[in-house]
Order: sequence, then structure tokens, then C-alpha cells
Amino acid sequence: MKQADYVFETSWEICNKVGGIYTVLSTKAFTAVQNYGDNYICIGPELSKEDNSDFMEDTSLFKNWKEIAQKEGLRIRIGRWNISGNPIVILVDFTPFFEKKNEILTQFWLKYQLDSISWQWDYI
Repeated sequence: MKQADYVFETSWEICNKVGGIYTVLSTKAFTAVQNYGDNYICIGPELSKEDNSDFMEDTSLFKNWKEIAQKEGLRIRIGRWNISGNPIVILVDFTPFFEKKNEILTQFWLKYQLDSISWQWDYI
């Protein structure tokens, strides 16, 4: 069986203790890191820039990529999730996209017929 080169785990609960999904993700991360090492990368929201004991910033990770992403307008921080396995984490500040929300959702509809009208706030 062929193994993926990279695995990306994306969730609102990455470095964000809000419920049961956090427990599931943080529990399986150890095994994922054992299998994929630093090729297992978690992506979550940047919610607390001051005090987030779950996140340990590491400015040496993906330094060139981060610079390119920032030039493209993405505000991100990269580091490690302070759990067993210490997977790499990319936290994304999503707030600049609020003003572009309708344009983004329109493009999702036009390209993928992804219906955002009937979804709740957490989808948006």
C-alpha cells in the first residue's frame, strides 16, 4: 500500500480546546507523527495571539514558504502543537477574509456548486 507524502489535518479545534474533536485530534496526532514525522501538518485558526499554551511558535519552520504566504496576504504563525507527538502546526488568521466572504462563497458556488446559503455561521 502506498503512503502519502504529506498529511494535512485541518480543523477549528487545532490548538483550540473547544470540544470532543480536540480530544480526538490530539489523541491521534501522536500516531500520525510516528507514521509521517514532520510530514503530518495540522492547520487551524489563529484565535489567541497572546496566550495559547497549546502552541509553541518556531520561526525556523517553513521560513521561505511563510515569507511567500505573507506576501500573498496570508497572516500565519508556524510552530508545534504542545501535545504528545508535537506535530507541526500552521495557525491562520482568518479575520482579513471577513470582508471578502461573499466573493469567496460566490466563487465556491460557481466552481463547485457549494451551497453556503443554507449553512450556519460556523461554515462561514
